[in-house]
Amino acid sequence: MRFAVLVLACLLAAPMLSAQRVVPSGGQWLIEPGERAGFVRLTIRYGERRSWDNWNSQDDVPLSQLVGLSARDMRGSGVTVHFKIVRSAGTLDCDGWFDSGKGSGHFTYQANSTFVAELAKRGITGPPPTAWEQFQMTMADVGLELVDELARQKYERPTAAELARMAMHGVDLDYVQDIGARGYHLGDPKSLVRMRDHGVDRDFIRSLDSAGYRNLSAADLVRVRDHGVDGEYIAAMKAQGYEFRDLESLVRMRDHGVDPEFIESLNSAGYKNLGAEDLVRLRDHGVDGDYIADMKEMGYAPSNLEELVETRDHGVDASYIVSLKEAGYDRLSLQELRRARDHGVTRGFIQRVKARGYGNPSLDEVIRLRDRGLE
Repeated sequence: MRFAVLVLACLLAAPMLSAQRVVPSGGQWLIEPGERAGFVRLTIRYGERRSWDNWNSQDDVPLSQLVGLSARDMRGSGVTVHFKIVRSAGTLDCDGWFDSGKGSGHFTYQANSTFVAELAKRGITGPPPTAWEQFQMTMADVGLELVDELARQKYERPTAAELARMAMHGVDLDYVQDIGARGYHLGDPKSLVRMRDHGVDRDFIRSLDSAGYRNLSAADLVRVRDHGVDGEYIAAMKAQGYEFRDLESLVRMRDHGVDPEFIESLNSAGYKNLGAEDLVRLRDHGVDGDYIADMKEMGYAPSNLEELVETRDHGVDASYIVSLKEAGYDRLSLQELRRARDHGVTRGFIQRVKARGYGNPSLDEVIRLRDRGLE
C-alpha cells in the first residue's frame, strides 16, 4: 500500500490560512528502485529556508505513472531524463538524470485547469479548492479517483477543503480501498482522517482480525491503537493463557504494564494462572518476578499475594531484610518487617541503640525507643 510521509513545519505561532499561502512553482524529485517489480520509490520535496512549509512525500508508485520515463532510462549511466507525473489535480514536469537505477532532479508544478470542473461534475459544488489546496492534493495524489471511490463506498460527499485535509493526513485512494476491503465503510470522511492520524491501517486491522477481534467500530480501533493493543500483544497474551472477549480488559492490562514478559516473570517465581485483576494489582504495586524471587531467597514466599503487595507498599525488600539480619534480627515475620519499616527502624539505628548500652533489645523495644525520639 502506498504510504506517504507528510512533514509540515510551521514557522509562525499562528497558522496561516490556506488562501494566503504561496504555492511553490517547483521542487525536487528523487527516484530509486521500489520493492516490487514495476514500481519505483518516488520522493518529492519542496520548500525553502524562508518558506512557510516543507513537504516530503515518499510513495511507491508504478513506473507507468511517470510519463516519458522508461526502465532503460533508469538503468543508464548519467542519462538525462525528462518526464511528467500527471495527477488529476495537477502535473509535475520533471527534469534530471539517472545513474544505475537512481535518479534526481527538479520539477515545475502546473495546476490542472479542469480539476475544479471535474469536482463539480461529481457533486462537489461548494467553495472550490484554493490554489494551495489543489497543490496539496497534487502532491499527495488525492483527486478524482479518491472522490469516485468514496462515492462507490457510499461516503458522505466531501468538500474541497475536506479533500485537502485528507491529502495532508495521508488518506489516499489506497488507504480507503484497503480499509474498505477489510469491511470498514465509515460514511464520514472525517472518520477516515481520525483513523489515519491514530495509525489505524490495513496491517493493524489485519492483526486484530488474526487475533479474533473482527468488525470493530472505528472508535474501538482508534482506542486500542492508542493504548498499544495490537494483534501481536493479543496473541502473546493468549499464549500465556489470557484471552478476553472484551477489548476493555486488554486495554486496561496494557495501560497498567501487564505484558507477557511480566506474566512470565510471575510464572517463573511460582505464581501462575493469576486473574487479570491480580495481575494489574501486582503490577501497579511493583510486585514482579524479580521482587518475588528476592523475597523467596530471603525465606519469604507467602501464598497470599496480598501480603506481598502490602509488604512491597511498606518498602520492605530484600536489601532491607538483609540489613536487619546483619543487625541481629534474622527471623522476623513479614508483619514485623513491615512494622519495623513503618517506624523507621534501620540497621544504623539498631547499632546506635546497642552502642548506648541497651544490649540486645527486642524489636518491640527498638520500636519504642525509635518512637520516643532516640537518635
